Amino acid sequence: MLELWASQVRTSATAARLSGLIRRFGARLSSQGVATLLQVSLEDCEGFVWARTHRGAPPSLATVHLRRTALTGLFATLREVEPSADDPTRDLLLPPRTTRQVRRLDDGEMTRVRVAALGRARSSDRAVLAVALAEATATSGEIPQIRWRDIEVARGVVRLPGASPIRAREGRLSPWGQRAFARIYRAQGPSPDTFVVSRRGGYADSHTAQAAVANLLSKVMTAAGVDGPVVRPSSIRLWGAHQVLLTSGIEAATLALGVASLDTARDALSMEERS
Repeated sequence: MLELWASQVRTSATAARLSGLIRRFGARLSSQGVATLLQVSLEDCEGFVWARTHRGAPPSLATVHLRRTALTGLFATLREVEPSADDPTRDLLLPPRTTRQVRRLDDGEMTRVRVAALGRARSSDRAVLAVALAEATATSGEIPQIRWRDIEVARGVVRLPGASPIRAREGRLSPWGQRAFARIYRAQGPSPDTFVVSRRGGYADSHTAQAAVANLLSKVMTAAGVDGPVVRPSSIRLWGAHQVLLTSGIEAATLALGVASLDTARDALSMEERS
């Protein structure tokens, strides 16, 4: 199992470091009488992640996150061998690595944002479609790149182009977003090459386009009364990813966000909501 897991790690240095953590985890389990990974509990994982260092000092936050990364990779590999295996790390929540955080919107806030988007007199279609794409986990940098040819309204799918470090992927429109796209498509009849969220005269460059979309989403959220120090346009995208998490699990949410690791997705989605 360890060899299979280590073979999937991109660099030998990373593999060596994480494999060392997994070996220590295995030794800890053996000393506690846990015979197999199928018997590992959330408490076992928490005990290892927060265990003191070999010098007896409390672990740093970076060490805690690295230990969870190792365990997350281990249990992801286990499920390749034993699909029915549980992943106790899915409920292993940690403090954020940094102080600059973004929280996802809750369902009530998302409803208010949708209503506010529909109520924007000057740019209601642009606002509605921008919100619908953000719900489908598109970033503010991806939204201005999306053309009507990238939308499959009947399937409720949008092809998201990605932009480093976010990977290209398919996004899933919410039922509300799917209805919005269908309604606006019938009314406008746009050509496949038309940008979905465009404005007269277009954009001077990609940075201008991203800023314009972020500004549009921010105005909609302000009109909805949804704001605060950890609320940003990406809070809508995180709401969409959280819906994927609830229905399909952390692996699917990671793919939806276009991020490289389960822990990155978990960090983004597990932050406690606060105003």
